[in-house]
Amino acid sequence: MILPKSYADELHAAVSYSASDIDGLRLGYRWTDAWQPLPASWLAAIGSPRVHYEAAINSWKNTQESSERINALTFSPVLQWRLTDWKQPLYLEAGIGVSLFDEQQLAGRELSISFQFEDRIGLSWEYNQESKARVSLGYSHYSQADLAKPNDGLDLWVLSWHVPL
Repeated sequence: MILPKSYADELHAAVSYSASDIDGLRLGYRWTDAWQPLPASWLAAIGSPRVHYEAAINSWKNTQESSERINALTFSPVLQWRLTDWKQPLYLEAGIGVSLFDEQQLAGRELSISFQFEDRIGLSWEYNQESKARVSLGYSHYSQADLAKPNDGLDLWVLSWHVPL
């Protein structure tokens, strides 16, 4: 993708783990400080977070049966609150987005349809003040909000490395 730097400034790579015998990888692209869909007064009411947009490719496998795999494309707005005034700050991040899965079952989890919501929350630490590189630990949940039955969903712990461009 060739986009102006101000609208396309971060790559991230992540590994994920689930107690439901699922491990995965994620590669994503974050547009920071882009278009703000909400009035500034609404954002001020919830602590004035920065709004980012993120697209990613995910791939998860069943750790008990490695040939069983599921892939997803995701898009999510992400709200980011700075929690500390340290030189190497800590952030809280949260978002709700959409996903398109290529399969509907993994490790005994029945998703029923390809369309899923992606809910996430996590802490991110900017460990390098010069480059603004960060590591984050978060929790992600994928489900389709009972649009179809069953709706087992996926729950994952995610460790990410973020590198500004």
